[in-house]
Amino acid sequence: MTRLFLGLGPTMSSQDVHVLDSNAAALGVSRLQLMENAGAGVARLAAQHTPPGGLVAVVAGTGGNGGDGFAAARHLAHLGYRVRVITVKPPGEIRSPEAKTMYEVLQRMDLSVELRYQGCREGLAEALEDADTIVDALLGVGLRGPPRSPYREAIEAINSTRAVKVSVDVPSGLDADTGEAPGPVVKADYTVTFHKPKPGLLRRRDLAGEIVVENIGIPVEAELYAGPGDVAHRLPRRRWSTRKGRGGRVLVVGGSSQYYGAPILAALAAQAGGVDLVYLASTPNVLAAAAQHPTLIPVRLDGERLEPQHVEALKPFIDRVNSIAVGMGLGTADETGEALRELLSYAISKGKRVVVDADGLKLLARNPMKLGGNVILTPHDKEFELLFGRPPGTQECIFTRAEEAARASVETGGAIILLKGPIDVVADSARARFNRTGAPVMSVGGTGDVLAGLAAAFTARGMDAFDAALAAAYTNGVAGALAYRELGDQASALDVLHRIPAVLASPEDYVGEWSYYRGVAKRC
Repeated sequence: MTRLFLGLGPTMSSQDVHVLDSNAAALGVSRLQLMENAGAGVARLAAQHTPPGGLVAVVAGTGGNGGDGFAAARHLAHLGYRVRVITVKPPGEIRSPEAKTMYEVLQRMDLSVELRYQGCREGLAEALEDADTIVDALLGVGLRGPPRSPYREAIEAINSTRAVKVSVDVPSGLDADTGEAPGPVVKADYTVTFHKPKPGLLRRRDLAGEIVVENIGIPVEAELYAGPGDVAHRLPRRRWSTRKGRGGRVLVVGGSSQYYGAPILAALAAQAGGVDLVYLASTPNVLAAAAQHPTLIPVRLDGERLEPQHVEALKPFIDRVNSIAVGMGLGTADETGEALRELLSYAISKGKRVVVDADGLKLLARNPMKLGGNVILTPHDKEFELLFGRPPGTQECIFTRAEEAARASVETGGAIILLKGPIDVVADSARARFNRTGAPVMSVGGTGDVLAGLAAAFTARGMDAFDAALAAAYTNGVAGALAYRELGDQASALDVLHRIPAVLASPEDYVGEWSYYRGVAKRC
C-alpha cells in the first residue's frame, strides 16, 4: 500500500486555500490572523534581500493578496525600511474585509509608509524606478484567465525594473493550479507561498523563482478534520443559466417487501442535497409509501425485492443519472446479491458514481468485487468487519482506523471508504481525513440512509467522490447536531433530514462546539 497521507496532500490547490481559510476560522483562527502571519512572512523574506534603509515598493490589488502586501508593508516599516504602497485601483474598491482593515492601519502610519494610488503604467513605472525591492501583491490564487487592466499594465511595469521581485503566494498572472500564463506574469526572484506549495508554482519555477513556504498558523486540525469550507467551497453552486437536469440526477435503488422507509429517506436526502431529479427504483409497497412525495420519480420493480431481471430495466435510468445510491432496505436474498453485482458492474462500466450502503454492504461481503474509485462504501464497524474480515480498530484510535480504511480501499480496487463512527474516517488507498460533527441522535435508525443519499447528491452535483463523502459526513453531522440541540433524544432521522438545506445554504453559520464529538481521539 502506498504511504497514507493524512490531510489534503503535499500541495494546495486554489480551492484548498479557500477551504482551509474557512476551516481555520471555524476553529477560531480568523482570516485576519492568517493575513497578518502571511504579511510577516513576506516581510522577512523581503528584508533579507533589501539593503538597510532601502526602499520597498508594495504593489497591491484589491483582494486578499493585496491585504497580505499591506500587512507586509507595516512589518517592513517597523524594521526600518522605507516603504511605498501603491494600489492600482482606488482604495475605496478594496473588496476583502481583511485587506480593508490592513489598509486602514496604513492610512494612519503617515510617518513611516507612503501611500499612492497609481492606475496607469507610466505613473507606476515612475513610482517603481527607485525601489530596491518590489513586493508583488496584485493577484493571488483566484486568478482565471489573463490579467485585465490595470493589472496587466502593473505586471509589465514591475517586470521592466531591475529591483528584486518578491511575489506573494503566486506571481501575479500565473494560474496557481495549472501553471498556465495566458497573459503577462510577474517574473519573480522569490515567491513566498503559504502553508504548502501551489501546483502551478512547481510547474513554472522559471516564473516563481526561489519558492519559500511560510507557515501562517493554520491549525493541523483544519486540514485533518472536515469543516464548513469542505462544503462551502467544494460543492458547486447552481447558476442562473442552469437547465433542469444539469444540477445533477440521482437514482436510489433500495427497499423490498420488508423494508420501505430506508430508500425513501435516502431519496429525500439526495433531494435535500440539491440535485434536480431523484429517481426511486423500488418495489410497489415502497413506491406506494413514497407517493406522498410527488417530487420523487418512481421506477417500479415488480416483485418483493430487487432481482436480476430488474437490472435490464434499470440500465436506461443508470445511463440517465450522474450517481446511484444502492443498498438501503434491499434485504439479503441471494438473487438480490446477484442483481446488485450486475447493477454495480454496469454502473461502473459507464463511469457512474455509486454509493453502497446497508444491505448492499452485506451482499458485497458475500461476493466481493473490484469497485474502483467512483464507488463510496459507507460501513459502520460491524459492516466493515463483515466486508473485510477484521475490525477497524477502536473508535478512539482514528489513525489506526484510517490505516485500516485505506487498506480496505486497496482491497476493493480503490473505492472510497466512509467508515462511520463518533469520528468518521474517509479514506482511499493513499489519503485519509476525518469528520467529528454529530450528536448522540446519529445512532437512531435512518441517519445512515440520509448520509448515503447526501453523498450521492454531492457526487451528482460534480464533487470528487472523496470530497463528496467527507462533505456528506460533515453536513449530516451538523444537521444531526442541530436536531439534537432542538429536540434532544426525541429527534429522528427525518428531523436530521429537514435541517440539511439550512446547513448547505450557509455552512459557515453552523459552527460550534455543540456540533462536535466531545470524545478524545488518540494516535494509536
